[in-house]
Amino acid sequence: MDEGSEGPASKMLGKLIGLIRSMDDYLHSLLDLEDLKEISRRYVVTNSFDSVLMILGVIVGSYSTGVSEPSVIVGLISAGALSILLSGFIGTYISERAERELRIRELERAVLMELDETLIGKLERGKAFIIAFMSGGVPSLVVMLLSIPFQLCRYGFLNIEHSYLSSVAEALILLSVMGAYLGSLSGGSKLAYALTTLGAGILLVVVATWLGVA
Repeated sequence: MDEGSEGPASKMLGKLIGLIRSMDDYLHSLLDLEDLKEISRRYVVTNSFDSVLMILGVIVGSYSTGVSEPSVIVGLISAGALSILLSGFIGTYISERAERELRIRELERAVLMELDETLIGKLERGKAFIIAFMSGGVPSLVVMLLSIPFQLCRYGFLNIEHSYLSSVAEALILLSVMGAYLGSLSGGSKLAYALTTLGAGILLVVVATWLGVA
């Protein structure tokens, strides 16, 4: 009798202990900022690389088609930066929010209670917002750096030819720096990564110039 009564009780106790441990592990992962940093870093670097290449194409295309008014190019870069901000933020937020909602639903099924208004739910939504903000905000600021030479041209500090050259050189430097940074993260050769991203930028300049001339 004692063994029979202890069997179900032991099983229930084991399940309860397992549930507590899983909750503890989840809370530790939730409060661990390394996960947040890693995901944000990945989005920032990837989106910045894509964004710089895109705006570099706009700059080279403007040069090839004979755009000589710096305010026009500043406007194009600013519009591109706004598009990058909205696209990066909204797209990332939707995907991250969906992924984190899925994690919350899975945990709710385990603990048999709603977690939307708990600390867990709020932290998950907060993480999604931060990641989305970094994903859209940082790349948009990075590409605005490429407008600085044209801003200087507007105020007479550079001529339009030098503005184009400076902006293209700035974009290629940014691509190289991003490549070196990726190399440092991967533990590989910084030079190899930098040359790869630089090569992508040079290839874009060559092809865009050829298309513009053609």
